[in-house]
Amino acid sequence: MRAPLILPLLLAGLGSPALADCVEVGRGGGEILAELTRVELSRDERALVEERFGPDFAEAARLGIAADALFRFARCELNGADPVELVAVGRSPAHCAGAAAFGDRGQTPVCGVWALSETPDGWVQVLETAGVARLGPSTTNGWRDVVIEQGGAPIVWKYGGAAYQEDLGDADPQAYSLEDFGGYGDGPSAIAWYAFDDPMPEAIDAAFLWFYGAEIRGAEGRVGVLPDAFRVGAVDLDEDGAEEAVVQGLSPDFCGPEGCQHWILGGLGRQDPPYVAGRLVGFDLQAAATGGRGGRDLIVSTALGLIVYRNDGAGWAQP
Repeated sequence: MRAPLILPLLLAGLGSPALADCVEVGRGGGEILAELTRVELSRDERALVEERFGPDFAEAARLGIAADALFRFARCELNGADPVELVAVGRSPAHCAGAAAFGDRGQTPVCGVWALSETPDGWVQVLETAGVARLGPSTTNGWRDVVIEQGGAPIVWKYGGAAYQEDLGDADPQAYSLEDFGGYGDGPSAIAWYAFDDPMPEAIDAAFLWFYGAEIRGAEGRVGVLPDAFRVGAVDLDEDGAEEAVVQGLSPDFCGPEGCQHWILGGLGRQDPPYVAGRLVGFDLQAAATGGRGGRDLIVSTALGLIVYRNDGAGWAQP
């Protein structure tokens, strides 16, 4: 059996050297260690920092304060993909509340925290908050949740498609949908993913073979596409005790800037062949707690944010 062709983003993040350099080893809480000075950053990172915090550095120079007294930095892999994100943490009274903490070691200051991510269109700021930041064990839309402590109850910031948000908001229909998804095969309600040649439930395996023969080998222009261009998921979406199959394309034939193609296969284990109950495009497919008459909602992330696909009886489509 070959190793899976694609690993969950969460596992990719946990195993990366960048993440090991980002958090304090042995603490268990994943506190972000911002220990890099500005001179230790790459040329591109320094240019980014000087542009983003230009007014801060200019004011520090006017007051005769060393630039490295303002911030420390960490490289943190937040979304399981290269390049890693750059996290800046304030160090001076200008960027921290609770000035007494600088003379009282018994009190932790609440300092600014910023996360900056490199995209094909340049660097963008994906997080701005204040407090002691640590990486949570969970993910939202493929990005590690960030837990912020400010002296009271911890606040969990989740990635909402374009930036981290403390609350995904009532206007976003995905907010309550995200309450109960396990993700990446963790938990009873999650999608369990398999590489195409992994041992998998018999009905799921048969559905994939049907899909590959009817949808791929039988389609014009895809004769050269091999089974290893896909991974297969199993999840009970309509809660009838029988799982549906999810097929995700992995190769450039099926993935582009807007996301990868996914197919939902229903009718498994019956005398009739399976059927395609939904065609979705996006990244980081998850099964939500909410749903329509035909089964649970499915959520994908895209450049435009989260998109919900709902089944009201005729298959999964955008509502």
